[in-house]
Amino acid sequence: MKKHEVHILKKTAGFGGMKEELAKEVEHFLDKKVNEGYEIVNISFTYYEASELIAFITICR
Repeated sequence: MKKHEVHILKKTAGFGGMKEELAKEVEHFLDKKVNEGYEIVNISFTYYEASELIAFITICR
């Protein structure tokens, strides 16, 4: 049976490009987890109150 984990990464609106910063952070996180033997199940992004961008990442081993 596979063990699933959900991780949440977020960026708050600021001067820089929130989408690009979070995308790079998610990419770095996923590269690390894949190298550790995890499988990516799902990634979804959503805005919260127009001030935060949140990434929900589901992985399993």
